[in-house]
Amino acid sequence: MKIVTVVPLEKTAFSGILTYFTAKEIAPGNVASVTLRNRKMLALVVSVDDASGAKSDIKGMDFNLKKILDVKESSLFSKEFFEAALETSKYFAASPNRGLSALIPAILKSNYDKISALKKNVPRVDLGKIVRSEKLLLQTPMDDRISIYKTLIRENFAIKKSIFIILPTEEEVKNFYEILSKGIPQFSFAFYSGMPDKKAAASIEKLIKEEHAVLIIATAPYLSLARDDVGVIIVEHESSTAYKTVSRPHMDMRVFAEIYAAKINARFILSDTLLRFETIARKDEHNVAAMHPMSFRLEWGGVIDIVGKGDKFKVLTEFSIQEIKENLSKKKNVFIFSLRKGLATMTVCRDCATVVGCPHCGAPVVLYLSKDGKKRMFICNKCKNEMPEDTFCRACTGWNLMPLGIGTDTVYENLKELMPDVKIFKLDKESAKTKAGAARIVKEFEEEHGAVLIGTEMALFYLKNNIPLSIISSFDSLWSIPNFRMSEKIIQLIILLISKTDNKLVIQTKNTEDPAIRAIMQANMTQFIRDELADRKDLDYPPYKRFIKVTHSGEKRDAIQAKESLREVFKDFAPEIFSGFVGKVNNKYITNMLIKLDPYQWSIPEIIPNSKIEDHLYKILLSLPTDFEVIVDPEDLL
Repeated sequence: MKIVTVVPLEKTAFSGILTYFTAKEIAPGNVASVTLRNRKMLALVVSVDDASGAKSDIKGMDFNLKKILDVKESSLFSKEFFEAALETSKYFAASPNRGLSALIPAILKSNYDKISALKKNVPRVDLGKIVRSEKLLLQTPMDDRISIYKTLIRENFAIKKSIFIILPTEEEVKNFYEILSKGIPQFSFAFYSGMPDKKAAASIEKLIKEEHAVLIIATAPYLSLARDDVGVIIVEHESSTAYKTVSRPHMDMRVFAEIYAAKINARFILSDTLLRFETIARKDEHNVAAMHPMSFRLEWGGVIDIVGKGDKFKVLTEFSIQEIKENLSKKKNVFIFSLRKGLATMTVCRDCATVVGCPHCGAPVVLYLSKDGKKRMFICNKCKNEMPEDTFCRACTGWNLMPLGIGTDTVYENLKELMPDVKIFKLDKESAKTKAGAARIVKEFEEEHGAVLIGTEMALFYLKNNIPLSIISSFDSLWSIPNFRMSEKIIQLIILLISKTDNKLVIQTKNTEDPAIRAIMQANMTQFIRDELADRKDLDYPPYKRFIKVTHSGEKRDAIQAKESLREVFKDFAPEIFSGFVGKVNNKYITNMLIKLDPYQWSIPEIIPNSKIEDHLYKILLSLPTDFEVIVDPEDLL
């Protein structure tokens, strides 16, 4: 008799560990039929234990084990995929169940039997394991990368090997597919989460049946579809934060892709115009080779104007207004970037300097303009609580409130007042709740001649055509985000803006001598990156230390107890314990704990040779109650 732990291959309300028993031959990676609440479903086997060795555990269960109904003859998922998924789960201190669920697309869960039957008839190809998986860095402008990819496709097709290009978002998958599938549409496939089920199922069937080598362009979970003949895996736009899952388990798909590439002995390429600084550091730290000489120069034919904003506050400077008018007069479109949505990203009391916060969670509230443009209101982006415009200061009960910061609504109002006849579009999470809504706004904007689009960073991922003129309305506000990677992100943002702009970028700032601005103006990132990495090394920041963050959310009494518990449980790992940047969310107090480790103490050999996961720490992290949230390699500390 065997005790079996499984992951359901379809959505269920139950997210915990599911345990069954069977007398049949079964192994991790197999697929079985099980029942959950009288409903029959397929499940992926995570672990198998002999019942005789688990008698005490079985006796202690407060429920009766159910029997596995049936074991499938073969699994849709390869041994390499299964192993990579388990190792990725361990790296991010996630249970195997949660990790595997996050790495398997919904279409495979809902169409498992049909897809599995198709794949069963395709014999596995043994490509051999002669040469160790090669890792390469590719840092060069987009046009050059596209040319390199086309060459790689031709070379690999010639030796009957397929290529898998991973992208972080649906829009980027569509854009790259449109470019790279030209001339080879019959051998090109695109997959992403928003794909209609019928279309996805048909593409998967065609992919499995196709005997020729193929090009697959998809988001990372579709690596579960990778064929045996995949010889190259490319992580494109490697610097994108979209590779990290927002909800639990907090996994980085770049890590999964790298582990999986090593498992199948594929050439692995991390690629971008400017890679993450920690990725660049791997060239020296872990001897990861450059595919081509790495370019640190901004190769752009346009003009960058840095405009000082002066002492008097202005949403748009006279220079920017003149540039906008000149472009619009020539029927050219303009893009204005704003960091945040809303009218003002923060409001303070002029009398006592207190920041106006949400009475429910304490987070700074944002001043918004209603959709009809007739009403202003304060909204908390954390708990969505709404407050009227005539809100008073909770500290001194004063009414003398002053909005600060430039949001998308502020720019919109200002521009509408200056140019009432101009067609102005706005794109942020408030104006477009869905991907389809965002795409529709951009389509309408691009069909106009002489229009303005005001947007946050999300707008840049939907723009298909380049803009003649782009403006950063407030460069200084970029530094308001408490993130130790902020200088890197600012550089990445400007590079992304440049890639979407043809002629001119205007940066409005009070600090014209900012190091990031100087690096941009010099069109050379080399010294800036060296200085940034040197600072991180001095401060024990990534990539020189591995960060593991644990966050607790609870009532005040629970928060005090959580701090004491974290300090005691993690005492062997020198924990740093502190309150969250936003102290309360939904009336619950936020407590953070940070652990810094040598990367060799927390990594996977496929990523850093001779590294391991610190077993004692892993077991503690995995045993934490659900009100503790674990994030490995967090984007921010506060």
